[in-house]
Amino acid sequence: MEEKDRSVVNNRGPRPIAESVITQEKEKTPRYAWIIWIVTYLISFSAPLGQFKLVSIPTYFIFIPGVSPAGGFMFDAAGFGMLMTMVSIVGIILAFPAAFICRKIGLKWTIAISAIGVIVGGLIPVLAGTNIPAMYIGRFIEGLGIGLVGVAAPTLITLWFPDKTRGFALGLWCTWVPLSITLDSLVCPALATSTGWQGVFWFVIAFTTVSLILFLVFYRVPEGEGANYNVEGSFGECMSLLKNRNIWFLFVVFMVFIIGQTGIVNTYLPNFLQTPTNANPPGFGWDASMAGIGLATVTTIGLISNPLGGTIASKLPHRLKRIIPISVSVIYLFCFYFLFQTSSVILLWVGIALMGICAGFGGGGLRPLAPTIMNKSAMAATMGMAVMQFAQCIGNCFSPVYGMLLDSGMTYWDACLYTIIPLSVIMLVLSIFIRPDKNSPVRNK
Repeated sequence: MEEKDRSVVNNRGPRPIAESVITQEKEKTPRYAWIIWIVTYLISFSAPLGQFKLVSIPTYFIFIPGVSPAGGFMFDAAGFGMLMTMVSIVGIILAFPAAFICRKIGLKWTIAISAIGVIVGGLIPVLAGTNIPAMYIGRFIEGLGIGLVGVAAPTLITLWFPDKTRGFALGLWCTWVPLSITLDSLVCPALATSTGWQGVFWFVIAFTTVSLILFLVFYRVPEGEGANYNVEGSFGECMSLLKNRNIWFLFVVFMVFIIGQTGIVNTYLPNFLQTPTNANPPGFGWDASMAGIGLATVTTIGLISNPLGGTIASKLPHRLKRIIPISVSVIYLFCFYFLFQTSSVILLWVGIALMGICAGFGGGGLRPLAPTIMNKSAMAATMGMAVMQFAQCIGNCFSPVYGMLLDSGMTYWDACLYTIIPLSVIMLVLSIFIRPDKNSPVRNK
């Protein structure tokens, strides 16, 4: 008889995460936890791999005079941003219901459905050709992947890893976005050149299918009754867990981080680097491969700094954990200037490096703070992850706004002055006030 998913049984009230068998500080990390981490990471990785595949081949979707090939969609900058936003709209809708969905059907099937969304969402535009409505529908369905896995996957990792290694495990998991963008940037331009944009879509579909199979084969719930996904009985009770101002401070900080990383850099940097220097707004005139290397450098540095950020966040005393968001806020104020204001290639690469550091410490350092702030029960931690996913999806929706500013004739830097620069100041102020719950079991230990 198949073992029941204990994430949906034994609903006998909330149990603090700190009381779980796997979360005792003296407990070693279960060996099977890393197998769970691998298969969870692969299926998580598939979602942003699908989301950002367009960014790696922007000339097939956004019109650049003298650069865009025939047979593409030829959107303007705002329309291209909307393609990216469609994925996030579903994420916004599902962010908090996703936590409740995890409770109802279990983490296993929630994560599996996310992969199915990526597969189906990719198949629809491939089979429809250059049909714009089909592309939008496909992107909307792909949003199921980000919307569900962004909540369920870190929750599963949280349940499997003890306190002393949870920050590292979550920080390492947070490389799911930068690594997927790196792979997209390095593989997709060449793949699109030989097979068209459809070949890129088929690549993502195949990868996701294999990841889904591996996840279903190796999935297992952690041992020990304390590791059960004990949750509050109703959706209203689950939502009541959000009466914590610290998680909402963190929400704003993480949202601004995503606006800069995903809404601006990950979406428009390749396009900026490929735009001719005499265009309006001007760019650097790089070819597609070199532009891909530029974005891949951001994400590669992020791959290193993500687990580092998670490790630092877990080891810092509670009163000092705000150092992470404060540092990201300060670096943000400089890296966008170097990226979009200067015509110096050297300073451009400085900006790329700084953005990579921010991408790592922002993703790997900020997200693990959520279960620390909400560490009253497994469901509370899940709601904290839902808040972070909500912030991520709202931040992702910023792309069309930035694109409209570009379409109006603003330079990339002028658009930053009206958007990410003042938001970074707000991010810095709120970071100072983030304080983990004084009643947190982890804090009391």
